[in-house]
Amino acid sequence: MEILYYIIGLVVLSLIGRVLKSRGVASTPPPRIQLFPATAIGKHAKDLIERKRDLDACGMKRIGTYRVDPLNVMLTAFANDAESICTVVYHHRVVGCFVDVVAKNDAGHSFTASNAPQGGTLDQREGHAKVFDKTLTIPEMFELAKERRPAGTPDMWNKDNFAQKFEQAYAEEMDWRAKRGGVTADEVRRTAAASGKTYSEEQIQQATRELQQNYAASRRDHG
Repeated sequence: MEILYYIIGLVVLSLIGRVLKSRGVASTPPPRIQLFPATAIGKHAKDLIERKRDLDACGMKRIGTYRVDPLNVMLTAFANDAESICTVVYHHRVVGCFVDVVAKNDAGHSFTASNAPQGGTLDQREGHAKVFDKTLTIPEMFELAKERRPAGTPDMWNKDNFAQKFEQAYAEEMDWRAKRGGVTADEVRRTAAASGKTYSEEQIQQATRELQQNYAASRRDHG
């Protein structure tokens, strides 16, 4: 399940931005997360109400609302059992609301459509295709997921397995990044270009070294 990709990307992108602006790195993405059942209140509840018509039109039934620790994220998950497609509505206090729609097979391959405002500058794991377009509506992402779902037996989501699947997918993504040494120079370079600002190659290489050193230290601390 790759519905968590932007959660990781959000932290990575913010760290790249801080280093390029010479503000230093305060932290790296935690190697593991936990989901705890929660109640949708405040802005997250409003986000869900605003998207209810689109969710209903796509046959999405609520799985549950969760708090993602230690990340500052709330999410509510939905599933269309007939299509074996999962939708997650996220709320982050800085980024706001964004949605992922995912289809996955039982071999672990997935397709994700997301209207998250960023994310396309980061590398993707093989077998986990993703489309980022902040203009996409939920029905448009739903159709993309149906069209581009991986072949094979579909994977299923429900209230009994969602939290475990989400936590496992996050761990797999973080382990993949750990094997690569964290952020790559190409990811930093693409993120720098997407910012609309000009950075020298020396700045990009220095930012990459600082991020990788900080990432290695964080892994040792958690190891």
